[in-house]
Amino acid sequence: MLDTASLELYQFAVAQPSWSKTDASTALGYPVREIEAAISQLVDHRLLQEPAPGLDQYVAMSPEVALSELVDEDERTLQDLRLSITARRREFSSLVPLYHAARKNIALSSSVEVLEDRAMIRRLVMDYGRDVTGQVLIAQPGQGSTADVHEQGIKKDLALLESGVVRKTIYHDSTRDHVPTRKSVEALAPVGGEYRTLPYIPMRMMIFDENLVVVSRQQTPDDFAALVIRDSNLIAIFTHLFHVGWELAKPFPLGDESAPSKLNNIQQLILNGLANGYADESIARRLDINVRTCRRHIAWMLEELGATSRFQAAIKAREAGWI
Repeated sequence: MLDTASLELYQFAVAQPSWSKTDASTALGYPVREIEAAISQLVDHRLLQEPAPGLDQYVAMSPEVALSELVDEDERTLQDLRLSITARRREFSSLVPLYHAARKNIALSSSVEVLEDRAMIRRLVMDYGRDVTGQVLIAQPGQGSTADVHEQGIKKDLALLESGVVRKTIYHDSTRDHVPTRKSVEALAPVGGEYRTLPYIPMRMMIFDENLVVVSRQQTPDDFAALVIRDSNLIAIFTHLFHVGWELAKPFPLGDESAPSKLNNIQQLILNGLANGYADESIARRLDINVRTCRRHIAWMLEELGATSRFQAAIKAREAGWI
C-alpha cells in the first residue's frame, strides 16, 4: 500500500508533467527527503518511470501499465516455480518404487533395526501411520505433549478413526491434569479413540497393526534412538505387553468425571511414592520430572499436612483421605 506522501506525489506528478523534487516539495509541503522516499516507493510500484540519462524528470505512468509490468514479472516467476515443482515431482515419483522395494527388503533381512536420527524416526512413524489398516497402539510416558503437537495429532487420528482403525493410547497418570492432553482426549474419545493412564510407563512404544513396533531405546536420559521391530514373534510379545498394561490402566477421565481433590495428579503420584518408601530420585524418574520439582512438591505437602517427616506425611495423608 502506498503511504499518504506517495499518493499525493503521484497525483501531483500526473497533473504536472514537468516537475522537479523542489517543485513537489514546495507544492505538497513535504521535505525533499520525504519526496525522495515517496519517489522510491512509486518507482518500485512502476507508477513513476525513472528519468532518461541527462534528464532529471520522472514520468507518471498509468496504473494499468504499472500493474501489467508487475503482474508480468510475478507471472513469469510463478511459471518458473511451477516448472520447478513439476520437475521435482517427476524426479521424486521415480524414487517411490525404489523406496518401497528397499523397505520390503529391510523387512525380510532385518527383524530389528536401530534408528539414531530423530527426523528419520518421525518419517518412519508417519509412513506406517498412513498405511495402517487395523490398529494403532501407543504407550506414551511423560507429562504430555504441546498443544501444537496435539492439534496435529487430532487431525491424523480423526482420519484413522473414520477409516475404522482401532486407536488406543496409554498415557501417564500426570496427563490427567495436562490441558492439551485432556482437550485431545475429549475431542477424539467421542468418535472412538480409547485412552487410559498408568502411574508408570517404562518406555515409549508404538504398534502398527501386526507389521511394526517402534520402541524407544533409552539407554541414557539423552538417548532418543528407537528400535524398529519387524519380527512377527517380537511384535506379538510387545502387543501382549501393551494389552496387559491396558487392562491394568484406569480410564482417562472425561469432562467432570474426576472428583475434586486438594492434590493434582502429579502430587498424588508423588505422595503414593512416599507412602511406598521410594527415594526422591526414584519417584522423579518414574514420573519423568526432575528431582528439584519432585522435592518442591514434597515440601509443599509436608507443610500442608503439618508433617515433619516423610513417614509422618504418609500417615497424615491417609488420615486426611489424600491417599
